[in-house]
Amino acid sequence: MRTSINDDISAGRMPIGNYIVMVLAVITFAVQFTYDCKQQYLSGLILKSFSAPALASHMWLHASVLHILCNMVFLWVFGRDVCLKIGNAYYPIVYFILGLFSGIVHIFYDGRPAIGASGAIFGILGMYLVLCFRHFSSAGPWIILIWFLLNLAGGVTSYLPTAYYSHLGGFLAGIILASFLVWLNAVDQGDADKDLVHLLEP
Repeated sequence: MRTSINDDISAGRMPIGNYIVMVLAVITFAVQFTYDCKQQYLSGLILKSFSAPALASHMWLHASVLHILCNMVFLWVFGRDVCLKIGNAYYPIVYFILGLFSGIVHIFYDGRPAIGASGAIFGILGMYLVLCFRHFSSAGPWIILIWFLLNLAGGVTSYLPTAYYSHLGGFLAGIILASFLVWLNAVDQGDADKDLVHLLEP
């Protein structure tokens, strides 16, 4: 039985699924930046309606180098641990599902044109909160709560052109999905790295 993420890595288990997602995102952005840097031909792939191509594609597109760089750093930090928890084969599928759900939430509550992996990545953060709760410092959950409230306030006011509802939708979907996997015993948790669901049990 696994006991911690560090044990998994030292034993030769690598988060290949997370690497695959990151490489696909970078390759897609490279093609986008090379052939359509002004985003003139992406109208059918930008998230602005309940369109299957847009829902499936928006999470792989980015507005700038800084945009994708920030997202990939975030995914590197949190995605690798989640990937090892749920398995390399399932991780890309889970990532895609989280991206779809965050996109649907964005369309339903916001509707402004949007691209980027942020919604799916915040879904991974939600899963990390549940599956790797012991990895946080004592201030970690409070920081996430403040972040959640700031995104909620941003979504309500719509002051900045940021897909706040996509973040929130992905984050909540990640929490729900991770909790569901724990209840199904689909995630192998060692005693030294128990998930949030089991920590809350009386």
